[in-house]
This record gives sequence, structure tokens and C-alpha cells, in this order.
Amino acid sequence: MNLVASVFPLGAALGTIVLPFLIDKHGRKWTMMYLVPPFLAGWIFIIASGMMIAPLLIGRLLTGACGGMFCVVAPMYSAEIAEKEIRGTLGVFFQLFIVIGILYAFCCGYTRSIMTTSILCSLGPLLFGCIMFFIPESPLHYLAVDNEEAAKKAMRFFRGPDYDIDPELHAFKEQVQQRYKEKVTLKSFLNKPVMKVMMLAYGLMISQQLSGINAIIFYAETLFKQTGVDLDSMLQMVIFAVFQVFACVASALLIDQVGRKILMAVSVGTMCVCLVCLVIFFVLKNTDPSKADSIFWLPLASACTYIVAFCLGAGPIPWLYMGEIFPPKLKSVASSSAVFLNWLLAFMVTVSFSSVVDAIGNAGIFSIFAVICGLSTVFVMVFMIETKGKTFADIQRQSGTFTIRLPSP
Repeated sequence: MNLVASVFPLGAALGTIVLPFLIDKHGRKWTMMYLVPPFLAGWIFIIASGMMIAPLLIGRLLTGACGGMFCVVAPMYSAEIAEKEIRGTLGVFFQLFIVIGILYAFCCGYTRSIMTTSILCSLGPLLFGCIMFFIPESPLHYLAVDNEEAAKKAMRFFRGPDYDIDPELHAFKEQVQQRYKEKVTLKSFLNKPVMKVMMLAYGLMISQQLSGINAIIFYAETLFKQTGVDLDSMLQMVIFAVFQVFACVASALLIDQVGRKILMAVSVGTMCVCLVCLVIFFVLKNTDPSKADSIFWLPLASACTYIVAFCLGAGPIPWLYMGEIFPPKLKSVASSSAVFLNWLLAFMVTVSFSSVVDAIGNAGIFSIFAVICGLSTVFVMVFMIETKGKTFADIQRQSGTFTIRLPSP
């Protein structure tokens, strides 16, 4: 079971390795369109696997690889087509549709048929391909390949025929001028400002994956039972997914008002408190069961609050932020490396979680996640750059990456 579960994040991590060779050459839109056939092929392998493990693993590897690549391209595309005033809201939609997809998959599970559930889930990439075919490429990519007329048409599609697109086009030109004609080498990433934004993106990905979100989901059924609520396991997961959807909607409404930095700090800080509460409960469960029984409501309340806090900040913001802070010429490689780290950590957590719990117990594993969330709060408050309401050029000036020059070819 661990092998089947871990193949998906492993595929996602491996998929990001080839992605930089596609994004800048084929563009954001067509990179995503090219992923639709292998995504469907992965679902076909899963549907046809029956009780055979090999096609199931191949299917999960393929869908994982495509999912991991979408995690790079989709936030990049949404950041580049959005007005700066609503870029945060639109960026959160990536996480919102992830949790809506999770809720959809759990609801499909009520068919009690793996084949039927897989068929219903395979409709997602097919629907995406049909819709995305009619949506233009990112104007920023068109400008990067010296196709200004196509960039203007794309911008008019996104802004409307009566909108003054010239200021935004000028800002995009300012961002891409000369940089796309320069050569990217390893030295390109060794500039101090670039290293700073890379470490910032990596730090947010570490905060997300090592925050304990998978542990909370793994323990959902146990936490429900601790409160004396004996619900069907499928219903429990649906309830958790509904919490995630509502929290992501709240995040979309707040992020361009409150800002990324404050929302992220509140998110991981609240998660830290919730994890500490779970540690206290599990310690009492082992040392003073009667006292633990008197606070039977605590684990479920902590878990639900944790889920809401995660979806307010730690879930959506690392994806959104990744699409905002990297210089244009380095964006495909830098974003892919950050997502590779994210999925590699997800793979490691999935593979090792059961063994670590057996070794140090529930209280021990939740203590580790609590410490990581606490450190993440400090990291966000000290190092995170606020990007709310700023153009890409403004963000690069603030981070110091706007004036750097890449090595000559």
C-alpha cells in the first residue's frame, strides 16, 4: 500500500525534471495541452489494472508526473494573465480547484467501485483540454518570443476590448527585455538576489509539505473516533474536503486584501498551535486516559481548525508565490526545482510516515510537525517579501533580481 501511495508523488517529482525544456519552447498553454494525452493514458492504465499491480503503478506514475508538471505551469500561467490587483485571488484558485477535485474524488468513491471512480476522475483532464484549447497563450510568453501582436490579442481577450492594455504590455516588455536573449547557466542561479528568492521558494515548499498536512489526513478517521463520532470513513473524508473548499474560498477573498505574508504567517502559526494541542491530547492519552477522555473534543476541533488554517495560507500561497517572484528567464527552471523539492518531500513523508509513527509514537510525530510550523512562522515573518498589488517588475526590484544580468552566450 505504501508503494502504491508513494508512486504518485515520485512521478510528480520526476515530471518536473523534464518540464523546463518544454515551458519556454512551447509556452505555458501548449505545455499543459501536451500533458492531457499522457494524463488520460495514466487513467486508462489505472482503469484497466483490475487486481494487477504493474499497470496500477504505471498509471499512478503517469498521472503523478502530469500532476506535478501542472503544479509548475498552472500557477505560472495564472500569475501571468492576472491583473496585479487580483493576482493573489486568481492564484489561490489553483489550490481551490485541487481541493474541489479532492472533494469530487471522495464523492465519486460512493460508487464503491474503483473502476467507476477512476472513469469519473479521468473526465477532469479531458474537460480541461476541451476548455483550454480556446484560451490564449500567456501574453508574457508571446512577448518573450517577439510576437507582440499575439500578445496584444491575448491581452485583449483577458481584459476586454475597451480596456487600456498599453500600461500592462509596457510592464511586461520591461520585464522581458534582453533577459530572454541571455543564456541560462548554473552561474545564473548563483547571484545573491536569485539565491535569496530560490531559498524563499524552497522554504515555503518545505513549510507546506513538512507541516503535517498528510498526517492530519491519515489520522482523520482516528480523530473522529476519539470524539465518539463513529461516521462512515468516506463521509469523514468528504467532511474534511468540504472544510478545505470553504477555507480556500476564504483565502481567495482575503489574500489581495490582507497580503501573502500576513496570511501565510497566521496560517502556519495557527497550525503550530493546533499540532501542540494534538500532542497534549496524545500525551494525556498515554499518561492520564481519564483526563484525555474529558477533552475528547480537542483532537477533532484541532484537526478541523488545522485544515482551515492550512487552506488559508500554507496550501495555496507557496504555489501562487512561486509564479510571482522568479525572474522571467529563470522562471521555468526555478519553479520546476521548487516543485521537485515539494513532491520529493511528499514522497519521503508518504514512504516513511508509518515507520516513524511506530518508532516515536503519535505525540512524537506531531511534535516534529509543530516545531517545523513554529520555525516556518519565524521564517515567513523575517524573510518573506510581500507581493500584494505589485507588478512583476516591482517585485523583482524589491528582491534585487531586476538589475542582474545573466552570463553572455
